[in-house]
Amino acid sequence: MNYWQVDVKLTFENEQGKVQKTTEKYLVEAVSPTDAEAKVYKDFEGESNFTVDKIVKTKIIKIIE
Repeated sequence: MNYWQVDVKLTFENEQGKVQKTTEKYLVEAVSPTDAEAKVYKDFEGESNFTVDKIVKTKIIKIIE
Protein backbone atom coordinates (compact mmCIF):
# COMPACT_ATOMS: atom_id res chain seq x y z
CA MET A 1 0.00 0.00 0.00
CA ASN A 2 1.03 3.58 -0.67
CA TYR A 3 -0.18 6.94 0.60
CA TRP A 4 -1.70 9.38 -1.87
CA GLN A 5 -2.49 13.07 -1.41
CA VAL A 6 -5.85 13.72 -3.03
CA ASP A 7 -6.96 17.32 -3.65
CA VAL A 8 -10.73 17.71 -3.68
CA LYS A 9 -12.38 20.90 -4.95
CA LEU A 10 -15.63 21.78 -3.20
CA THR A 11 -18.26 24.29 -4.25
CA PHE A 12 -20.73 25.69 -1.73
CA GLU A 13 -22.98 28.67 -1.12
CA ASN A 14 -22.07 30.96 1.79
CA GLU A 15 -24.46 32.87 4.09
CA GLN A 16 -24.64 35.80 1.63
CA GLY A 17 -25.73 33.49 -1.18
CA LYS A 18 -22.41 33.74 -3.00
CA VAL A 19 -20.90 30.59 -4.50
CA GLN A 20 -17.45 29.83 -3.07
CA LYS A 21 -14.83 27.27 -4.00
CA THR A 22 -12.27 25.66 -1.73
CA THR A 23 -9.71 22.89 -2.03
CA GLU A 24 -9.25 20.27 0.69
CA LYS A 25 -6.36 17.82 0.87
CA TYR A 26 -6.81 14.21 1.97
CA LEU A 27 -4.26 11.51 2.72
CA VAL A 28 -5.51 8.19 1.34
CA GLU A 29 -3.96 4.76 1.78
CA ALA A 30 -4.44 2.87 -1.48
CA VAL A 31 -2.66 0.58 -3.95
CA SER A 32 -3.03 2.95 -6.91
CA PRO A 33 -4.27 6.43 -7.79
CA THR A 34 -7.44 4.89 -9.20
CA ASP A 35 -8.05 3.10 -5.90
CA ALA A 36 -7.43 6.35 -3.98
CA GLU A 37 -9.94 8.19 -6.17
CA ALA A 38 -12.52 5.43 -5.65
CA LYS A 39 -12.08 5.68 -1.87
CA VAL A 40 -12.63 9.45 -2.00
CA TYR A 41 -15.79 9.04 -4.08
CA LYS A 42 -17.04 6.44 -1.58
CA ASP A 43 -16.32 8.83 1.31
CA PHE A 44 -18.20 11.66 -0.45
CA GLU A 45 -21.13 9.41 -1.37
CA GLY A 46 -24.33 11.43 -1.60
CA GLU A 47 -22.46 14.71 -2.21
CA SER A 48 -22.61 16.40 -5.60
CA ASN A 49 -20.57 19.55 -5.00
CA PHE A 50 -17.04 18.11 -5.30
CA THR A 51 -14.48 17.04 -7.88
CA VAL A 52 -11.20 15.19 -7.49
CA ASP A 53 -8.63 17.66 -8.77
CA LYS A 54 -5.24 16.03 -8.26
CA ILE A 55 -3.73 12.80 -6.93
CA VAL A 56 -0.04 12.67 -5.99
CA LYS A 57 1.91 9.77 -4.52
CA THR A 58 3.53 10.85 -1.25
CA LYS A 59 6.87 9.84 0.21
CA ILE A 60 5.21 8.85 3.48
CA ILE A 61 6.31 5.36 4.43
CA LYS A 62 4.20 4.70 7.50
CA ILE A 63 1.78 6.43 9.84
CA ILE A 64 2.56 5.78 13.48
CA GLU A 65 -0.46 6.12 15.74
